[in-house]
Amino acid sequence: MRYILLSIIGALLTANAQGVDFDRWYPYAQASQYAQAHGRILMVYFWSEACPYCDQMNTHVLSDPRVSSVLERRFVVASVDSHSPEGRALSAQMRAFGTPSFVFFVPQGGTLKEAGRLFGSRTRAQFLSELQQICAKVGGEGCG
Repeated sequence: MRYILLSIIGALLTANAQGVDFDRWYPYAQASQYAQAHGRILMVYFWSEACPYCDQMNTHVLSDPRVSSVLERRFVVASVDSHSPEGRALSAQMRAFGTPSFVFFVPQGGTLKEAGRLFGSRTRAQFLSELQQICAKVGGEGCG
């Protein structure tokens, strides 16, 4: 009995140690699963390699420590290459027909409900403000 109890505790600790790293960006299926399981906002980021505005967002906005901090606190991020087979299907499904596009979902009753969308490049300050607005819209604590 003691061995079983220790095995269960060890398994739980291992599972907890392998938990979600909210600093990481995930494929859509995994990110949507994590968002629902942890009650977080899902941000689906549609990008493409040939998109200069995506490069601008990646280099000047998404890599900013303040933006990263906000995303880590309240969001799960799905990174979707809009030119991949999965990306083309998700782009059509979510009506994200250009890059960069950001579609936000909130877990609600076992599904994901759209909470907002952004299209195009923007400044750090503008993006942070828009993340705050998404947080305020879905309720609970702000992202700040």
